[in-house]
Amino acid sequence: MQKVISIRPTEEMERKLERLLGIEKMGRSALIRKILDRGINEELKRYALELFKDKRVSLAKAAEIADISLRAMMDLIKEKDIPLHITIVDIRDDFEAAMR
Repeated sequence: MQKVISIRPTEEMERKLERLLGIEKMGRSALIRKILDRGINEELKRYALELFKDKRVSLAKAAEIADISLRAMMDLIKEKDIPLHITIVDIRDDFEAAMR
């Protein structure tokens, strides 16, 4: 069952929402859910990238936080020009763990 979230949009947000409603041709609630979902996904990615960039989480953990695949996380890191900071030891340890 879906929970209800109540917000009070600014006049500018309301104006932009009305413009989108004319473009998207969908119901108000569906459009707001779509926008909110996109925003949440982008914030999770932004947060995961920040943690990874600061070396506070691994690549795998960043992908988990962002709720995306490891490959997608690597693509995002490349797109944002963030160094991978993976060492030969990391690669060897991952390989050995995979072989067990």
